[in-house]
Amino acid sequence: MAPERWFPGVARACALALVFAFGVAAPADALRIVNYNILNYPGSTGPTRDPHFRTILAPLSPDVVVVQEMQSQAGVDEFLGSVLNTLEPGEWAAAPFINGDDTDNALFYKPAKVQFLGSWAFYPPATSLRLVNCYRLKPVGYSNASTELRIYSQHLKASTGSSNVNARLAEATGIRDSMNAMPPGTHAILLGDFNIYTGTEPAFTKLLESQTNNVGRLYDPLNAPLITWNTASLAAIHSQCPCLTCPGGFAGGGLDDRFDMFLPTYNMNDGSGPDLIVSSYIPVGNDGLHYNGNITDPPTIPEGAAYANALWSASDHLPIRVDVMLPAKLGAPAALALGTVIVGGSADLAVTNPAPAPADTLDYTLSAPGGFDAPGGTFHLLAGAPPDLRPVATTAGSPGPRAGDLVIASNDPDVPSALVHLTADVLDHAQPSLDSLAAVTADLIDFGEHTTGGFQTMPARVHNRGYSSLQAKLSVESGAITGGAGRFSIAGGFSPALVAGVAATYDVAFDDAGATQDSTYEATLAFGSSDEPLPGATARPGLAVTLRAKPASGTVAVGGGPLAPSATVLYAPFPNPLAGESTVRFDLAERGIARLEVFDLTGRRVVTLADRAFEPGRYSVRWNGRDASGSAVGPGIYFLRLAGPGLRARFARLAVVR
Repeated sequence: MAPERWFPGVARACALALVFAFGVAAPADALRIVNYNILNYPGSTGPTRDPHFRTILAPLSPDVVVVQEMQSQAGVDEFLGSVLNTLEPGEWAAAPFINGDDTDNALFYKPAKVQFLGSWAFYPPATSLRLVNCYRLKPVGYSNASTELRIYSQHLKASTGSSNVNARLAEATGIRDSMNAMPPGTHAILLGDFNIYTGTEPAFTKLLESQTNNVGRLYDPLNAPLITWNTASLAAIHSQCPCLTCPGGFAGGGLDDRFDMFLPTYNMNDGSGPDLIVSSYIPVGNDGLHYNGNITDPPTIPEGAAYANALWSASDHLPIRVDVMLPAKLGAPAALALGTVIVGGSADLAVTNPAPAPADTLDYTLSAPGGFDAPGGTFHLLAGAPPDLRPVATTAGSPGPRAGDLVIASNDPDVPSALVHLTADVLDHAQPSLDSLAAVTADLIDFGEHTTGGFQTMPARVHNRGYSSLQAKLSVESGAITGGAGRFSIAGGFSPALVAGVAATYDVAFDDAGATQDSTYEATLAFGSSDEPLPGATARPGLAVTLRAKPASGTVAVGGGPLAPSATVLYAPFPNPLAGESTVRFDLAERGIARLEVFDLTGRRVVTLADRAFEPGRYSVRWNGRDASGSAVGPGIYFLRLAGPGLRARFARLAVVR
């Protein structure tokens, strides 16, 4: 390829600062591009045509306007000031203007929507007909090179005849060579006034053909390349000329030619922005009903008679309009703190696609670090849609602090791989038990055999076995007694409790008033519990305490005797309260290991008084009010617990005073 012609003062490239950090800076909307041959502007009629141009452009809301037949820098200044910035004050800027001949190109853009990166102009090799301008733009909010859009604007040689056809071929060859020299993957649109009369013309074929180098290969979004232009079947896509009887200097002929076109590169049709939205591609004002006529003729175009008159008066071409879909954007926090959670607990990660519709759909996957879990598969999020909430959970493993980086892989060209720093303080589940040291989910409280008025309340304790700062508290949520003819009850009623290192104690009473003597009453006290209310909390195993009591018809003896006791019984210690020493008596009905222990009100074991093999019989043990280390215990209420063959546990209450 011959070297392009460069012009002083025009930068070929422009360094682009990073303008979009992860989750920051909203991108521009889809870009609307308008191309318009504005007919020897300004000439002597520019000021009289400016109001018509304002009427035409106002409802189009363009972001980029490219024009042909701009005659001078003064014309650029006039169009910028009297047309664009009059419509939208202060919103428009102009690319540098290169003055080659009287049919030059100019580009105007909104800096709030696109960054201007640079431009250059060249005459295609072997020709010196008209300049071709290349403008490099990038949507605001995007930084990756793949989001750059190059706009090539041209005005090929006009008229029929072999010399003009050959001139257009030479120009098209130079343009195609220049576009093939773009970096692979560059998105580009060739637009302007092509002056091509048939789809088989060599210039058109050159632009669309497959070559060894297809970086700059173009396609026709309207897919009408092989039909003769001046024909009624293409009436709806003609762009030249809106007048049959025309103002002076206009070409005339009525709407009968498709000279103005957008021809994008193939990668602008791959489903991933930047993409040209074919449905938005229209010759403005052409309703398909004014072939070879004035656009002002009946029927009135949908935009109205005033709009038709503006099109008729402004230029011998219609503007053409198209929208470019922008890439998806990935929005997500840089960090996600799950806080204090129980194993398996989760928090929602909010993923967004802040690119306003109709930008590309965000496609993304999540990959969690060790100790965490995230949903698998590929997710799809429309531009501008509400956030996707994806649960990030902790996995089984050691409790304690956890941290790691979750990876989001996406089709956001600026952020193809983003990290979200995860942190969590992980707790084990609570462990409900009727014993502080062992996992006991079922137990027995035997009130013993007493005459009327002799029954004492007995404690039922719910422990959070093994509790530490790395374990969830236990929420005791229910306690209900069934059976026993309604004679068992929780003194004062059930109250929920949050159990950490100190057991929840519920005093259970037996009402012997009017009870049948020598009958055994039995009920079940069931406790329901769960983890404390943190993420990951679950219901915990239930606890069941069998309650048993036997009202006696006469005095219950405690003395010894030659016969083995018929039942295992723990008697009330004496003296009670303990000041110096008390005697604890118990009967064992079976041979086996028996253990007699003292617990404080928190459920902590204070001392073991007996733990050995016993023969059936009656026994007594003394306690001097000291703990396992030999230190005197403090004043308060203590409980004696007897566990032995044939029973889970029996309890007796003992007060200590000092």
